[in-house]
Amino acid sequence: MSPDLVCIYPHGDTVVLGGTAIDGDGDLFDDADAAKVIVERCAAIDPRLADTRVIEHRVGARPTRSEVQVESRRLGGGTAVVHNYGHGGAGVTLSWGCAREGAT
Repeated sequence: MSPDLVCIYPHGDTVVLGGTAIDGDGDLFDDADAAKVIVERCAAIDPRLADTRVIEHRVGARPTRSEVQVESRRLGGGTAVVHNYGHGGAGVTLSWGCAREGAT
């Protein structure tokens, strides 16, 4: 587990906390110990999170590439499709700017 990966994403009345980065680990099951460590790391940055109640686990793979893949192409009807992947765990923050770049 990465000792320094911290993600805090406010979403209205809830906050999404993350994360872990374990190369080669494809396990997609909830991990209560990992969740506890994630909350502790996030609370070290924002103490208001210290007593956070975990209401849901979301576990997923975050594929990375040596270079982010951003390409755009047009479908037959003229609709733009932007291929935008390989961001790893930073996708939620980087994908918007990359998509904008690919759409221009």
